Amino acid sequence: MKLNYDPEGDVLEVIFNEALHRAEKKAYKLREGMILYVSPDKMLPVQLTLVNYRKAAQLLAIFFEGWLKLSKEEQQNILPILTSPPVAAFLRFDPQSGYGHLSTPGVMEVVSASTL
Repeated sequence: MKLNYDPEGDVLEVIFNEALHRAEKKAYKLREGMILYVSPDKMLPVQLTLVNYRKAAQLLAIFFEGWLKLSKEEQQNILPILTSPPVAAFLRFDPQSGYGHLSTPGVMEVVSASTL
């Protein structure tokens, strides 16, 4: 796993699998600025991109409107990925309501240290 943080754009990229990161991947827009990339053939998480990370990390609840726009088949395909490690280490998500939150308190310290 690799974390890349751009303080200028406040973008956190979590690369779960560097080998798959170089291969073809499918993007699922969970909401504006939050994208999950998955390997289409293995259905494994490849990358999670979080734009406006600092602000989003402070929100108690986030509405993942992009989840509701996915087809039922897409939802069924990625739900196990969203609710299991390693993705679940970064976000918590309720598929029924479409709400969740970022669950990365340790990452905030790393991000803060990287901007000093």
